[in-house]
Amino acid sequence: MRLENKVALITGSGSGIGEATAKTFAREGAAVVVVDLDEKGGSRVVSEIRGRSGTAEFYRADVGNPREVEAMIGFATSHFGRLDILHNNAVFTTAGHVGDLTLEGWQKTLDVGLTAYWYATKCAIGAMLPRKYGAIVNTASVSGLAGDYGLGAYNAIKAGVVNLTRVTGIEYARKGIRCNAVCPGPIGTPPLLRMEKARPEIVGRVREAIPMGRLGEPQEIANVVLFLASDEASFVTGAYVVADGGLWAHTGMPSLSGTGPEW
Repeated sequence: MRLENKVALITGSGSGIGEATAKTFAREGAAVVVVDLDEKGGSRVVSEIRGRSGTAEFYRADVGNPREVEAMIGFATSHFGRLDILHNNAVFTTAGHVGDLTLEGWQKTLDVGLTAYWYATKCAIGAMLPRKYGAIVNTASVSGLAGDYGLGAYNAIKAGVVNLTRVTGIEYARKGIRCNAVCPGPIGTPPLLRMEKARPEIVGRVREAIPMGRLGEPQEIANVVLFLASDEASFVTGAYVVADGGLWAHTGMPSLSGTGPEW
C-alpha cells in the first residue's frame, strides 16, 4: 500500500474531492483525519472508511478560524502521534464582478481559501520538522492560472495557493518536507452538480468548453493527490499538476478551420 503507516489530515473532506481523497488515502493504508464543518458529511465519510476496515477520525473545524486550525493539527498529532500528510482542500468563495464584491465576502474567501492554507501549512511544518518528513498537497485550480468572469475572489486565492505551494516547496526542500498542488478544472462536486440541476444551460456550456467534453470526477483528482502525497513523488516539490480534461491547454480561440473537439 502506498501510504502504509502514514497519518494524513484532509480539510473539506466531508464531500467532493476531499471525500474521495480521504477514502483513497485510507484504502492505501493511511490513518486519516477527516476535517469538515459539516459534521454529518464528515461522520459519514469516517463511517464508510471504517466499514472498509480503514482507520479514520472526524474532527469538526472551521479552517477560517486560526485557533481551530491549530486544534485540528493538534488533534492529529495527539491522537495518532504524528502527522505525515496534509491536504489543504477546504474552500469558500464569493462570486461577482470585482467591482461588485463585498469586503466581507472577499475577506472570508481569503480567510478560508488562502490564509487557512498558509496557517495549516505553518502548523503542519512544526509537526513535521522534528522527523524531517512530510508531504503537503494543496488544492489549487486552473482558475489560479488564468482568469474567469465573475470569479475574481476565487481566482485570487487560487493564484495565491499556487505561489504559496512554490515557496513552501523550495524553502523546505532540504528539510524533508515536500509541498505540491493539484489544479483541477470543473469537477462534478456537489455544488456544481446542484448548479447543473438548477441551471443546466450554464453547466452545459462548461462541459462544452472542456476538450474531453465532460466534468472531472472527484476520484480523478484524488488519484493525483495520492501520487503527490506518496513517496512515489519523492523528487517532486514546489510543483502543480493540472488535471482539467484539457481546458487550460486550449487558448479559447474558436476554430479557424471549422473543426472542433468532435472532429
